[in-house]
Amino acid sequence: MEVASGIDALYVSGHGTVSPSLLRALPAHRSAAEELGEPVPIDFGDGGWVVEPRGWLLYRYSLRHEHSRLGITDKLSIPALRFQPLSEFLHAVGPAEALVWIQQQADEAAPKARLTGTRLDVYADWQGWPLGRDDLDRFVRRASAYKIHGSRADWTGFDFGRRKSGTVVARIYDKTRQVSDEGKDWWYGVWADRYDGKTPVLRLEFEVGRQGLKEFGLDAATDVLAGGPGIWAALTDKWLTLRTPSDDHTRSRWPLAPEWEQVQAASFRANAIGLDRIRKGRNAGSLRTMTPGLVGYLAKAGALLGTQTLEDTLELLHEHVWAYGDRRGVTFEDRLRDKARGLAA
Repeated sequence: MEVASGIDALYVSGHGTVSPSLLRALPAHRSAAEELGEPVPIDFGDGGWVVEPRGWLLYRYSLRHEHSRLGITDKLSIPALRFQPLSEFLHAVGPAEALVWIQQQADEAAPKARLTGTRLDVYADWQGWPLGRDDLDRFVRRASAYKIHGSRADWTGFDFGRRKSGTVVARIYDKTRQVSDEGKDWWYGVWADRYDGKTPVLRLEFEVGRQGLKEFGLDAATDVLAGGPGIWAALTDKWLTLRTPSDDHTRSRWPLAPEWEQVQAASFRANAIGLDRIRKGRNAGSLRTMTPGLVGYLAKAGALLGTQTLEDTLELLHEHVWAYGDRRGVTFEDRLRDKARGLAA
């Protein structure tokens, strides 16, 4: 059964001339970030942007926002802007609204910037698909390169194709395991009541790079976004298929597996679930994954302090935390407010 499908990544380049006022502001902000060793805020776009101490890829200036990463340059050899919106943002507001937001930020950074798509990831999540390591030979694939993840007893997925080709890479893997390991609990909100909470969710996703988008005849970011369902249909029909073995020695003549026919018919209608639900799931996942380490640190601190209970440990740690803040010139309350602002942005 399909539990979700749609677009999970949309990378965008902005072609134009960076605003002179922004170019004048960026060097001082990066220098300040380098000196502090942490990002510093910049008055830009809709607010919430920070400039990082280091560049990103070929971009000297790297900016971050709760919704996206942004590279900015005045080089003429590459696009002036590069946006990499977070998957959480795409699923919170929907890809179309996310692209509207990106265009708004791009227009301020480089007025009348033309946006092109540089990468598109399309996906579908399924439950009840009995796939395993031994099914590798059932795939008829255009790409010769492949990779198997996990052992025979603990298979976690397949990769088909090479990312460095810039065309197409396919991945099939246990999404529920990734959600659990990486604290991405907000995915439960995306799956909603379609997820039974018991059986694993298997994901099929195609990463289509810049060269692959060109081969589909797609360039403008709006066209790339609109082309998602067509890309899915083409790739699940010609680029990668799962077959049911028969007596024919030519695998490409084996009949399509029934489950693959369902994959080909993915609805591609993932719903936007809202920023609040994304934040709630993200925060719950982060807290869940950090709890084992937190408990370990508290237990070790208690042992060093000679305490017997959690209450006694926390009480004695208060003095140590206060003294550390005094030495650093930043109180725990200051740090707490900064973290809370970041989570609420």
